[in-house]
Amino acid sequence: MRTTGFLLLTTLAACATGLPPGADPEWRQIQAGRLERLHAPRHPKDAVAALLAQDPAPATTRRERHIDQREPVGMRRFREPLSGWVARTSLGYGNVAFRAKGSQLDDRARAAFFGVGVDSPRGTAVQLNVWSSDSDLFAGRRINDGVDAAPADASLRGIDVFPHLRFDELRRGAFSMPIRVGMFGDWSRLAHQDTSVEREWLSLGPRLVLEPAFRLVGDDSAWLEVYGRFDAEAGPAWFTEEFRGGDDHDSTSRWSVGAGAGLRGHVGRMHAELGYDLHQTMFGATNTELLGDRGGVDMQKQQLFFGLGLTF
Repeated sequence: MRTTGFLLLTTLAACATGLPPGADPEWRQIQAGRLERLHAPRHPKDAVAALLAQDPAPATTRRERHIDQREPVGMRRFREPLSGWVARTSLGYGNVAFRAKGSQLDDRARAAFFGVGVDSPRGTAVQLNVWSSDSDLFAGRRINDGVDAAPADASLRGIDVFPHLRFDELRRGAFSMPIRVGMFGDWSRLAHQDTSVEREWLSLGPRLVLEPAFRLVGDDSAWLEVYGRFDAEAGPAWFTEEFRGGDDHDSTSRWSVGAGAGLRGHVGRMHAELGYDLHQTMFGATNTELLGDRGGVDMQKQQLFFGLGLTF
């Protein structure tokens, strides 16, 4: 029993020293090197540099990512937020003109304009414009209110909505030309102030807008550009009139053209523009009880406006 215990203690002592009995000098040198590295001071940066030096592929070599690291072509990154919505608003001041061919209703008056719009990052957009003139259109003239002669003083106002698609692919260096294509809806109302006579035009149809722009200075984060705007539209229109003792209505055609120009700036998420816009609308002939058989109606709007926008 004592012999067995003695052998066990001897074996444990040999394991503790790390050197087998009768180890040669080479083995002792290897163990000494291990102990020296074990107790040597730690230098993480040197260790990382040593590992990188052993990398078989140079750091400048582009490595192919693992298949589980690749993203499907055309897909949005999982953590990338949906951004790029642009909200705009504008205020304008100018005048409107109205002319009913073959009548005394031919005049011009001051007017105010207000517009809002939203563009989505996917190319869909909508614009809404509201305008109203002073009430001294046709001042000093007289009209038939259905029974008697009455003052013709009137105001002209309207609402225009334009849901559409926006295409921004046409870009060549500093030049770009966004294209907007959609359907418009327009309502105009001529209300004579001192009588019960009111006339309205409601029209619908396709609209095309071209907005060529040239960047003067800046980059993609901030720039200043000069731009133009050209639009055309056509479609049917429905005319109604109300007067003392009755009302009447008729259908006709409508076509319109517009042009404008301005200066537009962008800094960060903010947009600002100063511009001029002219819009000419022509309605076809109508034949109603009060207005009679007319060759058509022309409306013109022009404004100098200031606009602000925000990207979010």
